[in-house]
Amino acid sequence: MMRRILIVLAAFSMSACAHNINIDRSELDGARAAIAAAKAAGAEQCAPKLQAQAVASLYWAAHELHETDYHPDENAELIAQAEAKAKAAHEKALPGCTVEIIKLKGVYFDTNSADLKPASVSTLNHAVDTLKRRSDISVEVAAHTDSHGSDAYNQALSDRRAASVKAYLESHGIAANRLSSKGYGETQPVASNATATGRATNRRVELRVLAQ
Repeated sequence: MMRRILIVLAAFSMSACAHNINIDRSELDGARAAIAAAKAAGAEQCAPKLQAQAVASLYWAAHELHETDYHPDENAELIAQAEAKAKAAHEKALPGCTVEIIKLKGVYFDTNSADLKPASVSTLNHAVDTLKRRSDISVEVAAHTDSHGSDAYNQALSDRRAASVKAYLESHGIAANRLSSKGYGETQPVASNATATGRATNRRVELRVLAQ
């Protein structure tokens, strides 16, 4: 029990004390590699608890390696735990983990339609410029609706709107293999649907940057 408590505390204090602990020992190679792979996959954003537990176990194992009262079996358990947590974080992060959201303010559609209004061009062209500048990222075009209408209708409408924006990006030079699209209907509101302002806020399109 005490060890579990110490591991949890280590996860929260790591930024303060990590520089005092040497994790470069060969015994920790596997755990370090697993944590690095999970981080590269976006685990810090998509599975932060598991990743923090993995890092905490790694540092606690490193700490134990330098203790005079060293217990190899217990430390091996800590190292195995670090690897297991990192691998679980890695699996949770992929595929399709969102590591960043690029908000597209100013994307408008005709009512009950996926047809883009001319007023959307400026925002969409800026998105094209962003994707060309950041050529190393892949994104999901995510479209959302307010709560007016049935769940099924809003889901289908958001699917069409996401696909419409994706098609615009493709037609302006963004490679299709960097893009996917998905509608979320009314399932992820960011404001109250009880007011006109809230509903307008919920009707939105985002680019979700995916872990590589």
